[in-house]
Amino acid sequence: MFIIPGLYLIKPYSGSNIYAISDKDGIYIIDTGFEGNDELIFGMIDAFFGAEPEDIVGIILTHGHPDHVGSLPEIIDISGADVYIHEKDLPLLEKYTGLKDIPNLITLKGGEVLNVLGGLKVIHAPGHTDGSIMLYKEGEILFTGDVLLTDKDGEIKLPLHKYTKDMKKEIASMLKIKAFDFHILLPGHGPPILERAKERYLLFLEKFRRLGRLI
Repeated sequence: MFIIPGLYLIKPYSGSNIYAISDKDGIYIIDTGFEGNDELIFGMIDAFFGAEPEDIVGIILTHGHPDHVGSLPEIIDISGADVYIHEKDLPLLEKYTGLKDIPNLITLKGGEVLNVLGGLKVIHAPGHTDGSIMLYKEGEILFTGDVLLTDKDGEIKLPLHKYTKDMKKEIASMLKIKAFDFHILLPGHGPPILERAKERYLLFLEKFRRLGRLI
């Protein structure tokens, strides 16, 4: 699915949304879905960009749950790509992939600006997991990982409590989004919001405040 030039959504066989970016130094992948999506990813970057698996230079993981990291081992085995993940989710990454010593591992703390899409700022957003992150392209795009999701109709929602480590922290992280200026919201699950995304986020906040669900 086309998002903007150089940025596409790959709908996975199973697991999270997967985003593919063609940048000047190669292909970047944001999240990998469950195990078994590697061949799909390789086929789609060929279809989108005419790229080979070896052209993947970076894999950015929004957190360490298996529906986001499952296909990582197969992708890095072929591509040798750098792997970006917040340091606090390294235990989850090891647990769900079995990878202990990842070549080209780059651990994040939050606040970094990655040289992708003209600059993606890493926002540490704990709650769903300790090391959940969002990625922000100022004035344009917010990748929310599982901090915010959308349902089948494209309506914004929070992740389920049973899959979230600390719901109080998750809500605090979700509220950080008020400070960002964006018109495209790319969630970890569900259809992307490609216009008026900040306005729709604010409407979502108002709805939840009326229901007394926000602290």
